[in-house]
Amino acid sequence: MAALITSMLEHRNPLLDTSHPPFKFAIISSGYKLTDVKWAHLYDLPILTPSLHVYGALDGMIAPDRSMDLRDVFVAPSELCFVGAHFVPKTRMAVETISDFVMQFAPLYK
Repeated sequence: MAALITSMLEHRNPLLDTSHPPFKFAIISSGYKLTDVKWAHLYDLPILTPSLHVYGALDGMIAPDRSMDLRDVFVAPSELCFVGAHFVPKTRMAVETISDFVMQFAPLYK
């Protein structure tokens, strides 16, 4: 859902009737493209919003190739692939990666 809303806000899609500005960044965990034709067109345009894609190499619910397929819609995605399944990793390295990604946008909120 995060990628879908990111795309809709960025491209001012009429399906999302809002004046909300585009996101400054997106963190997408175990994300994948929706395949229903109602939503598929939202992945046609490249998404410029900075993004971090987090997924487990052993995820049995959302196969890693599906997360990588979504990642490739973004222009300059960051990626955190970890050894594990369908959960948000809590290792020191993972927490630092996510924290570093978020902190690069801190100046935007001063």
